[in-house]
Amino acid sequence: MARRTGGDRGSFALELAVVAPALLLVIAFVVSVGRVTEARAKVQGAARDVARAATINHNGNSEAAAREAFRTATAGMDCDGLQLNPLQAVAGLPVTATVTCHVATMWGEQTIVRTAQSVTDVYRGVD
Repeated sequence: MARRTGGDRGSFALELAVVAPALLLVIAFVVSVGRVTEARAKVQGAARDVARAATINHNGNSEAAAREAFRTATAGMDCDGLQLNPLQAVAGLPVTATVTCHVATMWGEQTIVRTAQSVTDVYRGVD
């Protein structure tokens, strides 16, 4: 049996040292893209929930209902104030809600802005 005079001793450690940083960078990139994608979906859902809450509110204060929906939908997120137009819903007319949030990624902070619109219930305030 012949002994190898191994020229490949330690090659695995060298390969790992070369490949590991690139692999970690790819994993960090995938995690960052996932965070942004999830945040986009949550912000879009928050805008939709806020617009809907303002338009189906029957107690006469659509702005308060919208702000409560905004607070609930964006809990745990870094978001700016809510933009609601008009502040008080008018039967048959649309309400537009704009939600702006921020998410941290490996390449910096991303700002996500989403807008949703919902038409006010024409039977609003009627029992």
